[in-house]
Amino acid sequence: MALRSLPSLRVWLQSTSLLAVVAGYTALFAFGSALADAERSERHQRLVNQIRNGLSAGELSLPLPQGFGVQVALVPADSRDESPTLRRIDGAYWLISRSTLPSLASSNALMEVRQNITASVQSQRRDQLLLIAAAGMSLLLVSLLFRLVLWRGLIMPLQSLADELSSLGADSLGQRTLDQVGQSQELQPIVEAFNQLQSRLAEAWQRERRFVDGVAHELRTPITVISGHAQSLQAELPEASQAKLALIAAEAERLGELLSVMFDLARSDAGRLTLELEPLDPELVVLDAYERLQSLAPARLRLAPPFEGEMPRITADVERLQQCLAALVDNALGYSVGMVQLAVSASSDVVTLHVRDQGPGIPEGERAQVLERFVRGSTSIGTRGSGIGLAIVKLLMQAMQGELLIGDAPEGGADLQLRFKILAPPPAP
Repeated sequence: MALRSLPSLRVWLQSTSLLAVVAGYTALFAFGSALADAERSERHQRLVNQIRNGLSAGELSLPLPQGFGVQVALVPADSRDESPTLRRIDGAYWLISRSTLPSLASSNALMEVRQNITASVQSQRRDQLLLIAAAGMSLLLVSLLFRLVLWRGLIMPLQSLADELSSLGADSLGQRTLDQVGQSQELQPIVEAFNQLQSRLAEAWQRERRFVDGVAHELRTPITVISGHAQSLQAELPEASQAKLALIAAEAERLGELLSVMFDLARSDAGRLTLELEPLDPELVVLDAYERLQSLAPARLRLAPPFEGEMPRITADVERLQQCLAALVDNALGYSVGMVQLAVSASSDVVTLHVRDQGPGIPEGERAQVLERFVRGSTSIGTRGSGIGLAIVKLLMQAMQGELLIGDAPEGGADLQLRFKILAPPPAP
């Protein structure tokens, strides 16, 4: 199980947290600016009220002394009253407002108050810069801490869980449960649910194995009896019945082979498939297969010329290897109408046994699929088959440390290859 989405999850969580921090500092910045503006406006309004009261009581007179940092003048009442407005004049910041004086209510004049707030604005700007610097440092610190927390608290536990899941296979279901105690608190419910699911799957898998194993075992005897009696009757019954008996015998033999394959699959799934590996001469193996299978199609089955050069040995189970070659030859004869050739080739590190046909071939996009159980390619339409012939060959080759490959034959058609690693240098002549 590969968690390829973990980097994306990490980036998403980290980006979300950083955006939350940025949003928080932005709100704080906006709130601080609005609060400072409101406070200046309130102080300015109190100052205006004090000036109005002083002028009305005769305690102040215009123009005011210059040390106050405030300019008061009477202006024509050609506009309505203005709330405090911030303006920049000659590099300085002024808060300007206009209001009426009770003593000048009958006159066409307003009192304009200009308050120099440059120091206050500059102080606010310094505070904002400090806030921005603090925000930057906070973002860096949060990013580092969040990366550490995310890595230790989420990524590492998930990766560890992914590694444990990757080590599980169909053959080990139910035999090894995941360690729930060793997981983080957030992952423990997931691990517990997975262990329960694994137990249910293991039970179902065991039932399926026992069923296939039992069916293959129980049907083998009656099919053998049918096949034997059909062959005996062929020598006793009249000529008119020979064709029917031959069909019964052929179908019984085919069903017996199918059950044998199913039996091998069941034993492999249960880990009970045994092999007798030994050093083999590939050319002798192919020659033996040709002699055993030639009777299936004497006019179509051909043996390629011998390999030029010394042939290395391979390690395999001779009976299982012959079973693989027989399955591939039967497959080639069934899906093609031309010649089927058996051949051997070797390179510096591998030996390959070839079964080549002159049929339609197997499309490259389907080659991995047709090696799975009960899967048939698009070129098999109109032909009989169970879809497990290539699957059992693949399974046996893997058990013999080899591999089954599908290529293109030189003259068209499919080239089914049994590939083995070289065991040792060829024997001296």
